[in-house]
This record gives sequence, C-alpha cells and structure tokens, in this order.
Amino acid sequence: MAPRRRTVLAAVSTATASAAAGCADLLADTTEEDGSDPETARDAATAFVEDLANDRFDAASERFVAAERNRRGDPGRLERFWMGYGSVSGGFEEIVETTEKSGTNATAIDATLSFARGEHDCRVVVDGQSRLVDCGVTDEYERPSYVDSSAVATEDVSLAVEGCSLPGTVATPADGGDVPGVVLVHDSGPVTRDTARGGTQAFTDLAEGLATRGVATLRYDKRLPACDVSPGEYTLDRVTVDDALVAIEELRATEGVDPDRIVVVGHGLGGRAAPRIAARDGDLAGVVGLAAPARPFHELTLEQLEHKVSVGDHEWADLVTVYETWTDEIERVRSGAYEPTETLLGKPGAFWDSLAAYDHFGTAAEIDAPRYFLQGTRDFQVSVADDLERWRTELDDADATFETYDELDHLFMPGEEPSVEFAYAVRNNVAEDVVGDLADWIDGL
Repeated sequence: MAPRRRTVLAAVSTATASAAAGCADLLADTTEEDGSDPETARDAATAFVEDLANDRFDAASERFVAAERNRRGDPGRLERFWMGYGSVSGGFEEIVETTEKSGTNATAIDATLSFARGEHDCRVVVDGQSRLVDCGVTDEYERPSYVDSSAVATEDVSLAVEGCSLPGTVATPADGGDVPGVVLVHDSGPVTRDTARGGTQAFTDLAEGLATRGVATLRYDKRLPACDVSPGEYTLDRVTVDDALVAIEELRATEGVDPDRIVVVGHGLGGRAAPRIAARDGDLAGVVGLAAPARPFHELTLEQLEHKVSVGDHEWADLVTVYETWTDEIERVRSGAYEPTETLLGKPGAFWDSLAAYDHFGTAAEIDAPRYFLQGTRDFQVSVADDLERWRTELDDADATFETYDELDHLFMPGEEPSVEFAYAVRNNVAEDVVGDLADWIDGL
C-alpha cells in the first residue's frame, strides 16, 4: 500500500501563493544554453523528486539554496506539495521524462511524473551550483470527458459594473433555445471567470458541463482582481452581490435564454451570498449553494488554517506563523475591535462588518425560490457537519434540497484523504455527478 503522504490531497495555500508562478518568474529570460551543465541540473531535480517519493522531506529541503530553505524549501511545504499529486492520482511510480529550459540565473527542469492514476507535471528550478530555488505543479487544464465542445457555443461579454468592467463568458447549448440560465458566483478572494488554479478550472467545468446538458451559463472575472477596491469599500455587496446582479441581467437579455428561469449558483462565499443575491433580484427561479459556509466566517477561516497546520507530519513554519497571528486577530473580529480599513484575517474590517450585518439564514428562509445545497465530504474549508447540517436545520420548513458527495473536495473534485490545498493545482475536474445533479435540478424548476 502506498505511504499515506502519497495518497492525500494538497493545494496551493494563501500563505505560499502559486509555486508554479514563482518558477515562471525566475525564468523570465530564457535561452537554450547559458553555460550551466544541464546534466547537473537534471540530476539535482531527479534526486529531489526521489527524495519526495520516499518521504525524505528533510533531505529534499537540504537541496535548496540557503536563502529559500525556510520558504519554498520548508519540509512541511514540500510534504504538502507532494501530497497534492498523490491525493489526485495515487502512489508515485516513476519519472517518465524530463526537459530543460535555461535562463540567466537558473535552469528549469520540467518533469513528467507517473502515478497510479495518471501523469502530472512538475517544474524544479535549479541554480548554477545545482541548488534548488523553487518547485511547483505545472499541470495544464484539460476539459472533462462529459463536456461536448461541439454542443456548446461561447461568447465573450463585458459586464458594465460600477466603477469598471468585468470580462465574462456566456456558454449556451449550440442547438438550444429558450433554455434555463445559470450565473456562477465566486468564492472569496481574487478569482477569474474560470477559477483557474494550475491544472484545474472549476467554473469552466461547471459552465461547459451545464451547457452540454442544455443549461446556459455566465461566468465572469470577480471584481478582484479585475478592478480596484479600496479597503473601506470591501464589503460583501461590493465584491460579490452587486456584480452578480449585473451578470443576472446580462444573462436574462441573452438570446435563447429564458429570462424567467435564471438560477444563481454560488461557490463558497458566493454560496453564502446567493440568498442575498436572490432577495435583491426578487425574480430568480432557484438558488444553489456549492460548499456554502454556514458558520461565522471568521471561525471558518481559522479552522481552515488549523487544518493546514495540522495535516502532514512536518511542521510548516510559515503556516504556524500565520496561525499565531490570525489567532490573535480572530478575537478582534469577534469583538468588533477594529477599523473598517484595517486588515484582519486577510480581509478589511469593512468586509467583516458587512458579514456581521447579513443574516444568511433568515434571508435564505424568506426568499421565494427553491434552494439547493451541495457539499463534498472531503472539503476541509466547509464541512457537512458544521455547515451543510446547519443550513438543513435552519431551512427545515423551507423548499430546500441537500446533497452530499463522498470523496469530493472544496472544488467538488475527487481525491483521497486528507485534503490540503496544493491539489487544487493538480490536473482534475469537477465530478460529473455534480454537473448532472445540478442540470437535473434546474431542469425540474
């Protein structure tokens, strides 16, 4: 049986940003040859992967240049990085092939790695003395088999929201007319229309999967990173609700879409905001929450970080530092002892004020539209016990349906326990059952 650390889920955390992007930055000026020995760089990268495959994370860390050993080369980070591959594709088998790119200050070795359930890509950046500088997941996205590209027509649109414009994409059934429509609403943080994270694009899967099944969709870049938002204006309405309402009107006006059958589908924070979006619109046909948080959001944020700190056998110093800082900040969020422009738990005080003023349970109970809540059992950010069941209890007398999915994570993608963030960058797709259940529920409205 493969070691546990090879069969668990990991992903790119807020504390580390994108390892793959870091690799690309280090090789901005690339040439075929720069005088470094490609065999030496290749050997260093191969030895590094072998250390990871044999759970020698301390040894792998020692291969990093001293300046990066406590950051990108932290044993705890490397352990979670390796977990990401194993959680999606099982035990490691071999290095299939390697290629190289030489830059002014470093050489990148791109390795194709074979696992029990598929192949994935990894980039290892090595300096001129065969010391590692960085490593990252470099998988490219692939459309799932349940998407029929020939059955989907796409069109780029621009949403004229207050203060700026947001690029978006409408996907419609190629041969359909008078079809229902879905507006996809993002989770917290800066997110693009595809929710691209390395080798995954959850909103692309949902949008094109639903369009294949006869449901039009509109997805768009979130206000962040598309537009500037001052800390004092960073509220739930400003960064989520207001723009979703503009998107709904855009989809209503789209040719071939039935304006009376528009559904909002919110993921994460977007799922929590979905009842507010419906209440303000007043005429939606349905409301869907995908992994919608029910707990106080600051409590949820801290528990997510507790999971990131505790998973794996090696401590990750950067995460521990963030955890200690956020433990103090959460007490201030609870007590309201902060200014609207002050950043706490990674968000301005105005955001925490806006959440505190929003009764998501009461709003969801009062809207005149069917509600549908979906939750994966492997999601460490939002859970069945602490979130989905609270929605179920609060909406006991309402027109609400609840669904759980075994072995799916926060992105509704399959994997193995335990769940951590690096896996969000490892090539994977939203489970077909989720897309099918959503399409069927919408068709029945």
